[in-house]
Amino acid sequence: MELCHLKEIGLPMASMATLNGVHKEPRKPKEAPKEAHTLQATPVEKGDKREMRPQNALAQPATHATRPLYMDGTYIFECEAQVREMSLNEGVLSIELDQTLFHPQGGGQPSDTGLLCAKGLSDLSVVFVSKDKVKEGVIRHDCKADEAVIQAWLSHKGKELKVHCKVDEPKRRLAARLHSAGHLLDVAIFGLGFRWQAGKGYHFEEGPYVEYIPTNEGRQLDMKDAKAKTVAMEEISAKMKELVAKNISTEIGFVDGMRTISMDGVSCGCGGTHVESSSEIGEVSIKKIQAKQGNIRVSYAV
Repeated sequence: MELCHLKEIGLPMASMATLNGVHKEPRKPKEAPKEAHTLQATPVEKGDKREMRPQNALAQPATHATRPLYMDGTYIFECEAQVREMSLNEGVLSIELDQTLFHPQGGGQPSDTGLLCAKGLSDLSVVFVSKDKVKEGVIRHDCKADEAVIQAWLSHKGKELKVHCKVDEPKRRLAARLHSAGHLLDVAIFGLGFRWQAGKGYHFEEGPYVEYIPTNEGRQLDMKDAKAKTVAMEEISAKMKELVAKNISTEIGFVDGMRTISMDGVSCGCGGTHVESSSEIGEVSIKKIQAKQGNIRVSYAV
């Protein structure tokens, strides 16, 4: 599988503004759809709009003990933060911050990686970021360094410690392209007449795919018909090429505190990082369509 190298593909690099210690590009989120949605959703036509019908919509917006700055913009790579808690477990230093640019692994998207820097201390490598399984809204940064470096950081436990966060920019840009390609695939599938229900998404560099639950509505595909699958793959590939060239904007909105992502009228709830327009995704190739326990898995690459 040939993956596009991390080169610039029309990515916006406007002059930077500073707000609350965060370097970012000014950009106002667009209006959100009227309903809040989750990733598991069914496309529904509403006039000239296509929305993803929520299956497990949150009753209330999630609260964030750690402010997720990565939701403010994909192309924000550095920020300041305050350490709230540190703990050492089997040589890994887990750090909780008051705010972070690091996207935690989840929602089909891999964890960001990068560095944590502090005055008078050697840098820590952020190797994995995750949401705390016990403390709601807390994001943990698992860091590695030499033992002496870790002990130096731990000596500041319980004291005020400001850090500078640096996200691995090439990895973040690739993650955004992969994740947005998965959302654009939903648009292509709907545009070709299929009314499959979007389910599991896997937007990692190694073998990304979206898994759909087939329905009795719309166009049907016999998964036992090899020729029909080949035709569907070709049509989806052509449709993706068309949608990328169309330069469709990624619209970010909020409904009662819940974040939504919309592309060409197809929307759903999502907390991931995304490109600002489809042209930034670049070429998308459809690798395979296969049956998976009664579902339809569409594999792709960027």
